[in-house]
Amino acid sequence: MELFWKLSPVLIVLCLPTVSATYKDTATSRTPTKVPDDDDADNIQLVLSQDGSYNVTIRGISWLRSSPAFFNVDGQQYVQNRNLKLVSNVTSHGIDRIGRFVSHTYRFRAGQREVTATFKRYIGLPLVYFSQGYVGDTEGTKAQSADHTIAGFPAFNLSHTVTTPTGPLGYLAYGGIHCADTAKTFGIFGPGTKLKGGLEGGPLVLFDGGGDVVVVSSASHFMAASHWLQPRVKGHSAGQLVYGIMGGVDHVPAGTSVQFVLSYSSQGVNTAMEKWGSHLQYVYGRRDDYVRNDMTINYLGYYTDNGAYYYYETERHKNYQATILDVVSNANKLHVPYRYLEYDSWWYYKGVDNGVKTWEAMPDIFPKGMSYVYQQTGLRAVGHNRYWSNDTTYATQNGGRYNFILEHTGKAVPDDQKFWIDLLTNASHWGLYTYEQDWLDVEFEGVHALHSDLTLGAKWLRQMAQGAVVNNMTIQYCMSPARDILQTLENSVVTQARVSHDYQPGNVQWKIGVSSLLAHVLGLAPFKDNFWSSTHQPGNRYKGKEPNPELQLTAAVLSAGPVAPSDGIGFTNVTLLMRCCNAEGLILKPSKPATMIDDQIYKRALGTRGVGGPGSVGEVWATYSVISSHVFGIVLVADLQGPYTITPSMVGLGKEPSVLYVYESHEPDRLTVFSEQLPLVVSGCLAVRPCVYHTAPVLRQQPSVILLGELGKIVPISPQRITRIDVTDSNVIMHVQGASLEHVQLTFFVDSIYVTITCVIPRNRNATVDLNARSCT
Repeated sequence: MELFWKLSPVLIVLCLPTVSATYKDTATSRTPTKVPDDDDADNIQLVLSQDGSYNVTIRGISWLRSSPAFFNVDGQQYVQNRNLKLVSNVTSHGIDRIGRFVSHTYRFRAGQREVTATFKRYIGLPLVYFSQGYVGDTEGTKAQSADHTIAGFPAFNLSHTVTTPTGPLGYLAYGGIHCADTAKTFGIFGPGTKLKGGLEGGPLVLFDGGGDVVVVSSASHFMAASHWLQPRVKGHSAGQLVYGIMGGVDHVPAGTSVQFVLSYSSQGVNTAMEKWGSHLQYVYGRRDDYVRNDMTINYLGYYTDNGAYYYYETERHKNYQATILDVVSNANKLHVPYRYLEYDSWWYYKGVDNGVKTWEAMPDIFPKGMSYVYQQTGLRAVGHNRYWSNDTTYATQNGGRYNFILEHTGKAVPDDQKFWIDLLTNASHWGLYTYEQDWLDVEFEGVHALHSDLTLGAKWLRQMAQGAVVNNMTIQYCMSPARDILQTLENSVVTQARVSHDYQPGNVQWKIGVSSLLAHVLGLAPFKDNFWSSTHQPGNRYKGKEPNPELQLTAAVLSAGPVAPSDGIGFTNVTLLMRCCNAEGLILKPSKPATMIDDQIYKRALGTRGVGGPGSVGEVWATYSVISSHVFGIVLVADLQGPYTITPSMVGLGKEPSVLYVYESHEPDRLTVFSEQLPLVVSGCLAVRPCVYHTAPVLRQQPSVILLGELGKIVPISPQRITRIDVTDSNVIMHVQGASLEHVQLTFFVDSIYVTITCVIPRNRNATVDLNARSCT
């Protein structure tokens, strides 16, 4: 039977608007919308051969070569071209939410069961979907390990290194926890590939170093879909990368279809990730209003998490109730505008295996109750929670009112929608605003039912999300593998995710440029974790110091996520801290999170063989603020080991001939032209003194006007401060917002002269700057 099918063009990637975390006092929601066809579709093909194998080619070069599909059925493995028998293959055409498509389905018989493998491509879009289908109820599917898969389709052969015109094919494989950050890997794709698969695996990004990029991930059943790297067995088989349902699942219901997506872009890693993420947001209808309006993302808050001065530590001879009240009282005296407090795991009852027994405050922690602290401070709360113990008082098996699954591991998982609604309703009385679900990996991997049941994981997180929706709260994920992050596509109320290890004074968990990218493109605000704003804080439990407080603050602000200092009383560097926000604590952030630039990703994978050529490896991130179509770039350079050359196109500002100017935040009086022909050559950018470069366009000519902004802030030109810029032939008018009676200084460079205009924000919180009149009204 002839099985030849060549698709040209093949693929997808919807260029959809990215989610902005800009604060707007509105409940209006937006969902990503479909955009016109993508020219990149011409560069990618899926070629199906007569023997049932397939290749994914980019510009005529095979990037991915198939391995035989397999399915576990009735305790036996059935492999394509051996004992997995082809019944039929059918080509069909149709249209769905994404667009017009052509699909080709192989129907196989595995013993007494039937399964399917389907290729689906969308006309004019650079994307391919792969689907595994189960025709009837299928038993005995379990693999040798939960970290393996019960089937393999797609499956890619890794026996050869792919060579492109620019050199070998590189990869970034997300993996581990904290938004798939802790076990991420870089390298050359082929026999030496090393990546984290199984329960903590994440999306795979392939690239040639010259712009062509492919992103591969699950596209449905996010809590159950997995991949794993099947190693090469000498003399027997080549290594292969296999996609399917996680290996602990032993029963798959009839009609189940699990999808994986391959998304292509010719515009580099950051753009490819944006397109992949925006496509999935569109498919699942993820809303952005929860993120945009989340107070704990938009305003300054105080944290007591690991690394904080008061993490499992109080003031001497005082309890936590008194300590928290003293923290707030001290902040008020210093005019530090904290808008919320985070209560970490020190406040509630623990049970077996140190899990949560009862999520209520212990009387020795808060003698008058958490509601009393809320009443005294008026500050809302982020409430930490961890995995449940199997002696939890909420479970019916232990005399409680709610259905839980209890396991011999000492852990448990709720399986009751009413539980989440009641739990968070009770917490609303003590001011809970954001529910922080920590230890997600420990809960998932420690409860056998979660990784052996096809749908329980998604149900668990969906019920949690619905509890927050009912109570008008948001959710933060912590210690989350990629499957949890992808599941947020269906749970818009999850607004933020930790993208780093726990903070400890002096550690390097601020390096979030890669993990922030994953969080951002899926619609989440990245969270760097708490930090100290001053170096020396005597009496701390860590017996350490923070050598880089400026870098810690800068990384937090540029993340466009929560900014959460955690200083001891008397140790806050108020001058430094207030560079993050306005007088009311509103974070003056960029339009999107700062992420590692493509060239630095290439260098980690390909060394000096990428198109970027030789150059120093370090933390080089880029972002921007967009106001009235004017783009103001921001480039963070830190921990750089040598000189490095940066052009506008490298940091996402394009190759257009329009004139840009650039200055470094510590030297605003050294303004220079920035172009492809006149690049930045940076050096000496260390962790202890990071370099933050700001770019600005010429707003108008004759006289030339360049806006430098609020030079005392981490982000001097922020949409949270400047809401509109009107440029006419004769003037520049800016609309500015802030706290009532706040003093705001804005600097311009007008015909080579620095001009500073001071605004006193009126009581209506809005002011207008007239450059010609040098006035603010």
